[in-house]
Amino acid sequence: MSDTSIQSLNIEIVASNDGTLPPSALVQVSLEDVSMLDAPAICHAQLRLRCAGTMPINLHLNYDSRQIDPRNTYALMVRIEQDGQLLYINSSSHVVEPDKVKGTVRVTVDKIDSMSDEIHDGNWDLPLAEH
Repeated sequence: MSDTSIQSLNIEIVASNDGTLPPSALVQVSLEDVSMLDAPAICHAQLRLRCAGTMPINLHLNYDSRQIDPRNTYALMVRIEQDGQLLYINSSSHVVEPDKVKGTVRVTVDKIDSMSDEIHDGNWDLPLAEH
């Protein structure tokens, strides 16, 4: 007897520019409930894997359909890191309706430059303006 509550999303991760990953890149994809604007998102499924080479990256994210409420809003989140340093992230929202997705969902990630890294880390290192 098979468990029909486990469903799968086919995801293709593409880069908005040069999409080459180093050998130790860690790709993290998650399906999150983002319905509550004043609360942290709730992760319903997550996949972490090492990946190298050029994008696109094609993968399957399994989730439990019993945890999905059709009244809520869900989004796919993608982060790609190397040695704890953020390399790529999806900067625009990728809202999905997991129970209605047919085919492959494409998620575009943007390469992080050094200034963006400082912003994401909360480290601005900018001098204060004197008046």
